[in-house]
Amino acid sequence: MKIVLTGFMGTGKTSVGRELSRKLSYQFIDTDVLIEEREGTPISIIFKKKGEDYFRKLEQAVVEEVSLMSDVIIATGGGVIKNRKNVENLGRRGILVWLKADPEIILKRVMTEGGKRPLLEVEEPLEEINKLLAARKPLYEQADAAVDTNYITAEEAAQEIVEMLALDSQTVTVALGERSYDIIIGSKILQKLSLRLKEFRSSKVAIVSNKTVFPLYGDALLKSLDEYGIKFEVILIPDGEEYKDFTWAYNIHGELLKAKFDRNGLLVALGGGVVGDITGFVASTYMRGIRYVQVPTTLLAQVDSSVGGKTGVNHPLGKNMIGTFYQPSLVLIDVDTIRTLPKGELSAGMAEIIKYGVIADKSLFNYLENNRENILSLGDGIVHVIKRSCEIKAEIVSKDEKEAGLRAILNFGHTFGHAIETATDYKRFLHGEAVAIGMCVAADLAVQINIFKKKEAQRIRNLVEQYRLPVIIPDNINSSVIINAMELDKKVQAGKIRFVLPEAIGKVRIEENVDREEIKKLLTAATD
Repeated sequence: MKIVLTGFMGTGKTSVGRELSRKLSYQFIDTDVLIEEREGTPISIIFKKKGEDYFRKLEQAVVEEVSLMSDVIIATGGGVIKNRKNVENLGRRGILVWLKADPEIILKRVMTEGGKRPLLEVEEPLEEINKLLAARKPLYEQADAAVDTNYITAEEAAQEIVEMLALDSQTVTVALGERSYDIIIGSKILQKLSLRLKEFRSSKVAIVSNKTVFPLYGDALLKSLDEYGIKFEVILIPDGEEYKDFTWAYNIHGELLKAKFDRNGLLVALGGGVVGDITGFVASTYMRGIRYVQVPTTLLAQVDSSVGGKTGVNHPLGKNMIGTFYQPSLVLIDVDTIRTLPKGELSAGMAEIIKYGVIADKSLFNYLENNRENILSLGDGIVHVIKRSCEIKAEIVSKDEKEAGLRAILNFGHTFGHAIETATDYKRFLHGEAVAIGMCVAADLAVQINIFKKKEAQRIRNLVEQYRLPVIIPDNINSSVIINAMELDKKVQAGKIRFVLPEAIGKVRIEENVDREEIKKLLTAATD
């Protein structure tokens, strides 16, 4: 991220910038200092000997250079904002913050600091400050946010900026080079989304949500968008897995066309996995790709579908068979949204968290066993397990974005789970519930082919039950229906059904050579 501090001389850009740099461990750059270093002379001398026009050209060149940087705090000279090109460059993938102060305080600070200010070398400096401020105020107001530094310290101003941008929240980065993005995890941060959206400089924003979620959070979000001058559209779809299909994707495409969205548009997915998946799919296909932001409101979406860039829609013959790999630009997780979830939805999300413990982190699995009450009551433990789950997925996706190998382990429990969903027309089980059953069946299969201990499979089953999730395939689902559904799964390669099977808690492997008779034997025992 790039934070740019603008404002008149004496408003604290350098001191606040240094404090921000310290708090965030970002590089700090003062454009005036950089110019002086390169010219080998103070700015006052540059003004006197070569004139303001020469200085402004130097300034523009420096601004153009530093504007390409990320994870940086930039303190600008007071006149930088006068050049429209400077504003465009600094605002590219960054947030402009205007530091402001009263003229009398500015004069006092300038006089106290010492040093020469070329523009104030006049008989009435206060009058000159008032004149310059009046002229520049409309320009400073172009900034994305403002902080009044009159009566606060540099540290307090820096903290205000950190809180304003939700930078005091937990952050996990998905490292994909130029397509890297942050996952922000915190409490009461949904209302801070609007300012974070400003860094994308989008011509228009569309909030895609459903008719259940939007009434809960829509008003607050729209008020915030309006406050920051962001033009937006609202597109609502019905609530339910059955609506994640081509028809509703087509409808969203149509709404974007009617609203004249261009390639600089931005979509915001506000909702659970269905909203996130279909929004990502639309973003990846509208005008061959526009940016989108994930704001997951279910636990399942927060720890799984919102991260990693898998998008898609369902087909009657298979779940998520049509989709793309297309990464979001930002994921914002406000844990307070899960306080409004029905208990079933909360438990469904826990299935994916349990999955992360089985596939990659025995310590997480142990934590889930030992902190069930705290987690289910949404104590501090819930933030810990959400962040750890996101860290595991981010690490895997960073190494294998398009599931060429390692990423396939994220499908633990999903081969059976997706088949169960397909066999029940996506109506009987929540996705997490189907995955919970799938994990237990996969563990049993691993025991059956002698790669996993029975007591460890029982441990998985016990943990799944502790988080109020189903563990067995209902006996009225025929085993042949499940096998047929698995044959159509996107994870099938060269006619072989791929299973992710545990070898130990915290370690799994991919099996492609499981005998069909072994699968039938397992499913017959499980469903009869």
